[in-house]
Amino acid sequence: KAYIRTTEVVKELSRAVEIGKSIDSSRSHDAATQITESVVRNPDAMALLIKLQEKSGATLSRVVEVSVMMTIFGRFLQLPHERLEILGMLGLLQDVGKLKLPTELATRGPMNAAEVELYRAHVNHSVEILSNTPGVPPELPGLASLHHERFDGSGYPRGLRGDAIALSGLIAGIVDAFDSLTAPPPFGEHMSPSNALSVIYKGRGKQFHPALVEQFIQCIGVFPVGSVVELNSGEVAVVLAQNMVRRLQPRIMVVKDAKGNPIIPYKMLDLMKEPKVRPDEPYRIQRTLEYDSVKISPRELFL
Repeated sequence: KAYIRTTEVVKELSRAVEIGKSIDSSRSHDAATQITESVVRNPDAMALLIKLQEKSGATLSRVVEVSVMMTIFGRFLQLPHERLEILGMLGLLQDVGKLKLPTELATRGPMNAAEVELYRAHVNHSVEILSNTPGVPPELPGLASLHHERFDGSGYPRGLRGDAIALSGLIAGIVDAFDSLTAPPPFGEHMSPSNALSVIYKGRGKQFHPALVEQFIQCIGVFPVGSVVELNSGEVAVVLAQNMVRRLQPRIMVVKDAKGNPIIPYKMLDLMKEPKVRPDEPYRIQRTLEYDSVKISPRELFL
């Protein structure tokens, strides 16, 4: 319910900006509250849902995904409840300025240097829209300007570095980068989650705050919830939940056999209990696959 309500709110906000109306801050606040309460109850369930949910438009799905992931990360960092709501709103609204870009540029991304400059202007558009929106938290427009700044000063629009970037901006930068690396083209590089985490880890102390990178990897795990993984049996599974003690042994749902045929009903395994492929060999994860390599309707799991 929280996910559906949030996607409806994002659609409303998008339509308002596209036709030149001001956005309803109370609706975005309600959506962030829904996300925060759901994440506080069960972060694994919300993280799984956003990966399995049938997409209703790439930009829309990314906005909700970033909002949920930022809230999950904030919860892991034990930030107070009101800060989680700020993170949730920030995830929903920090890219609202993309709606002011030419449609083709917003949907396919920049292709040359001139388009890169035009594309980067979405940050200032977001700040302007939020500054003119009654009722948003006073700090939100400033925070929305930070998710493309980088720890070493190599980001934009202001080239801020280190402690000049607020904590929420540092969090947003890591989450936005992870989402971009795993998203399909034209928005992202379609990496597996483990490869994306490797890129972010290599960027610690440069693009990203080093301690926060370590915390982010701890938060989402080596195999993030919703990841599609190949097992040593050749079967394919979806990660359902983390085992906080043993990060390499999450709870999984096996959805395809070794020949790629669907397994019905799905087979649930807790790898920490070391279920056996063969009498002398426990199940283990061989590698992660791209997020969209398995199509599952969330209705099969949640309804």
